Amino acid sequence: MQPVRQVRHTPVPKAHPRPPGLPNFKHPPVSEVVLSIQFAALPAMRSVHAGLYWKEIRKLYPKPSEQAPIPPAFETFGGTPTAAPTFQIQTLLVPPMPRHWFETESGEHLVQLQSDRIIHNWRQRNAEMQYPRYELIRRRFASEVAKLEALFRKEQIGEIRPNHCEVTYINTITLPEGLNPHHHLDQITTLWTSKFSEPFVPELENGTIQTRFILKRADSPYGRVYVSFVPAFLVTNSSPVIQLEVTAKGRPQADSVSSAFDLLDEERGVVVRTFTAVTTPAMHQQWGRTNAH
Repeated sequence: MQPVRQVRHTPVPKAHPRPPGLPNFKHPPVSEVVLSIQFAALPAMRSVHAGLYWKEIRKLYPKPSEQAPIPPAFETFGGTPTAAPTFQIQTLLVPPMPRHWFETESGEHLVQLQSDRIIHNWRQRNAEMQYPRYELIRRRFASEVAKLEALFRKEQIGEIRPNHCEVTYINTITLPEGLNPHHHLDQITTLWTSKFSEPFVPELENGTIQTRFILKRADSPYGRVYVSFVPAFLVTNSSPVIQLEVTAKGRPQADSVSSAFDLLDEERGVVVRTFTAVTTPAMHQQWGRTNAH
């Protein structure tokens, strides 16, 4: 007879102090923050369990809806990237569980749940809405994950075994004095200089920049940081803006919830430092950097 496997429970600290020396801004251009924990899929999980979970958080998140599930994601190293995505045909005995959305009344906070992932989004819904800072968003997410763990134990669905974590900051960047940011990337990012080897270059209309960097521990890769600068327009008045998205992705050192939050905290620091590194000192001054070296 196989021994009964004990379900691990490693509590996540609800409080997480800001790391010393981390770049800080009084008026950061953050318009969305996403914290995501992907875990080994739980075949026993059904939409009815998502309904039970909604019952636990309904007072805070009264608006439910359904979306298509997000495919599993992993950062792999050492292989040759494929030129195009590959497709597989699968025969499913049970329809795939959708991705359930649970939103606050204002839409500022969103919890997403599917059979192998839980996500928390903070979204700026209007210009007056202030970024509440990572520590508050993390505290809410930790509470939501703890409720999900408790539900899984009660319903004997299984345990959360994280295998991939992501932190994304989306920033909406404008320039002062009515300057069109699409034409002045050099004033926004250190990745673009507007210096060319020949003098004849037409006027820049807009540009997209995409880069990625490898994260390592003791010379071993464990994740990546993705950076993109994309021209966009505000929905409210069609003003041109630059959308800067910085995402850190990786695998936690252990398949426990506490280790997943350790990685989320680390990735948050990576995202903030990367954001600071790829934007210019002039923009830092505009955003009110308080701890410049």
